[in-house]
Amino acid sequence: MASSNASAGAEAASPNPKSPSFSRLRHQGEREITMGCAGSTPTKGDAAEAGATKNIRKPKPWKHPQPITMSQLSKMREEFWDTAPHYGGQKEIWDALRVAAESEEALAKAIVESAGIIVSNADLTLCYDERGAKYELPKYVLSEPTNLIQDN
Repeated sequence: MASSNASAGAEAASPNPKSPSFSRLRHQGEREITMGCAGSTPTKGDAAEAGATKNIRKPKPWKHPQPITMSQLSKMREEFWDTAPHYGGQKEIWDALRVAAESEEALAKAIVESAGIIVSNADLTLCYDERGAKYELPKYVLSEPTNLIQDN
């Protein structure tokens, strides 16, 4: 009789299992804790993609305002990477982004994941570090324009 009173007391003290802001009873006595805002719902892919990096791809074909040579493009890239740390963020993240930008997609993805970079745009034009610092990369450091002309 004492055991039925103990279980009745436990049931009376349990929160309403239909309320999303409280624990829900699962299986025989196991509890699943629900935390967060009672009215929030997971967005598409939250559970499946938590911590996953997007597939990285080259930017869509783009055209520079004026036809440029490969040497001009290389100079623009060097200037960007030399000044990038002055835009904010951590130098280590800028270095990892540079190596990723100059690598094939599979290696770029591994570099980005190991550096803890959050890829917002799959073409790497917009990324964040784990502290929330924003890193914007111009397309010219990620791929060649369609109007690239040969050096003489």
